Amino acid sequence: MPLKRLSIAALGLLLGACGSPYRLDAPPAPVESVGGGSPADTGAAAAGGGLEVRPYRPPTQVVRVRPSASPAVRKLLRKAAAQRRAGDYAAAQASIERALRIEPRNPRLWNRLAHLYADQGQYARVESFAAKSNALAGGDPILQADNWQLIATARETLGDRRGAEQARRRARIIQ
Repeated sequence: MPLKRLSIAALGLLLGACGSPYRLDAPPAPVESVGGGSPADTGAAAAGGGLEVRPYRPPTQVVRVRPSASPAVRKLLRKAAAQRRAGDYAAAQASIERALRIEPRNPRLWNRLAHLYADQGQYARVESFAAKSNALAGGDPILQADNWQLIATARETLGDRRGAEQARRRARIIQ
């Protein structure tokens, strides 16, 4: 009985080895010419070492991905903008805070909240919310520069001229 199980297991291993995880119909890796020769004569040149397969190198440019807002957050932002235009800052603040409960890591929401508090003259909170937005804004230099401008305005209003100048300098460097 154990011999029968062992032979079945061996047969399963042999049959499993026949399959390959690699696709045979996939095109070969791109080949770049290092010396003389063209990619057309890969057979003869590959044996002589005239061609080289180079490893993949990721792109050097930074790809910015804009944080996507859910439909509920977009609706709340439109509502907050209308409330802000109407001068109802408390309602606009409530709408943005509700959106933040849905997407707490969205840097644009923290930036909007900072702008809202700037409109109300609550500059200690402006600096805090703009800093939070910067912490989340990773690859968005426009948003980061706007946050540093907000921080500069808040610091200057609070009497910190040196801190305001440092923040303006950071905004210029980012832009």
